[in-house]
Amino acid sequence: MSQWIAVALAIASAVCLAVGTQTQSAAVRGETSGALRPRNLGALLRNGRWLLGTGLLGLGMALNVSALTLATVTVVQPIGVVALAITTLLHARHQHLTINRRTWLAVVLCTVGGAGFVACAVSATDPSRRPGAAAENTVVLMLLGLVVLLGIAEVVFRRRRISMFYVLGAGVLYGFVAVLVRLSMTALTAGGLGASNWLAVLMLLVTAVLGGWMVQCAYSSGPPDLVIAGLTVVDPMVGVALGLFVLDEAGEGLTGWLAAGMGLAGVVAIVGVVLLFRFHPEVIQRRAAARARSRTRDGGTGQQAASSRKVARPDR
Repeated sequence: MSQWIAVALAIASAVCLAVGTQTQSAAVRGETSGALRPRNLGALLRNGRWLLGTGLLGLGMALNVSALTLATVTVVQPIGVVALAITTLLHARHQHLTINRRTWLAVVLCTVGGAGFVACAVSATDPSRRPGAAAENTVVLMLLGLVVLLGIAEVVFRRRRISMFYVLGAGVLYGFVAVLVRLSMTALTAGGLGASNWLAVLMLLVTAVLGGWMVQCAYSSGPPDLVIAGLTVVDPMVGVALGLFVLDEAGEGLTGWLAAGMGLAGVVAIVGVVLLFRFHPEVIQRRAAARARSRTRDGGTGQQAASSRKVARPDR
């Protein structure tokens, strides 16, 4: 019964995530022209719409934490895909976009894949299992290496502002955040503050901040439903992989057929994300605008070159 209460809490969390994401994305676009920079943070902190979105995301996080205290990461995290359909509809209405068939297909694939993943995960995990200290230390060390790697990549890609990089990076980070939340809450409820791994808590906070920054950067370089699509597919897959192979949450119900079903559902969801990144109406508009700017620059360069040749040509 507790697992299904956790599922209900996770669904409520997904709704808060969707509305909060759309609200924050609109605020980021309103305060920035192009890529988000650290100097824009002051304006965002004074923006009521951005603060409202932050509050909704905070509420969604609290609901998600509550869900993780009742069920495993493998069960809770995939449910976030519900937020994708809600965000797509909200963003299309806000931007007055017409959602094309391929976008709808992408949303359906993400949702069906995520729902199938949840159904398999419920049967595959044993909620009574408790990971040991060694598993927790392994997660912390893996996360430490990941944070360093993403920090270096951020420096490399800072000027290019690739939306896919920020979406994938944030998704992986939040997958680790979910696992650390689960571990911290389990330790807290079992042994109180004295049983907590404070290094894990510190890494949780650092990862949440870094993931939040990457999400804000993704808002400035792509529509919010793409951000949600990446997060709701990458995040649960990372969480599930860590849960099954590092935290040993797999139960006796995890058979070869069930594992194959989870893999198939994951592939379906990933295909949906790829289609959304390629055929979302706003992405198509941005590509067309980029091509138009490129043609304009090329045309201007060609005219300048022709003028230079005329000036350089000797009078006869």
